[in-house]
Amino acid sequence: MSALRCCLRAVRFNTNMLSLPSSELSLLVRTDFTDNAAWQRVRSAALAESVDGFSAYVTVIDERAYDGASWEDVRQAAMAGGEHAAVLFIADQSALGEDHPIQAVDLSGASRAPFRCIARELWSVDNNLNLANMDWDEFADNTDADGVFRGFA
Repeated sequence: MSALRCCLRAVRFNTNMLSLPSSELSLLVRTDFTDNAAWQRVRSAALAESVDGFSAYVTVIDERAYDGASWEDVRQAAMAGGEHAAVLFIADQSALGEDHPIQAVDLSGASRAPFRCIARELWSVDNNLNLANMDWDEFADNTDADGVFRGFA
């Protein structure tokens, strides 16, 4: 009987695992569903074209299955999905605040620490990392005292 319970738990756990689509585009995954209006502002700012005409090429994932998921869990799901971009973006509770600091997560396999990027600069991180124009550290080393990338001065 205990072996059966063990197997049932394993099946239940596997069905609840997060999965993300395989995509060459970066994913912007919503993990906080407490304020829909704030989410719409985050999404709009992240997808907006810059003054120079650049925009982020992301696939937005807006599904309650990710509500409360940690960046580690979302990263694992993105890595398991097969083809993926160089960076993953997570709109968590912090991203709903002023300037919308979205979490940027490295998908290169190097396991570098995440940093935050204000939504209006998402295009820069997305474009440059996915095209290999710049390296992760060039953005991470240019964050402010709060760990937020606000653009290059």
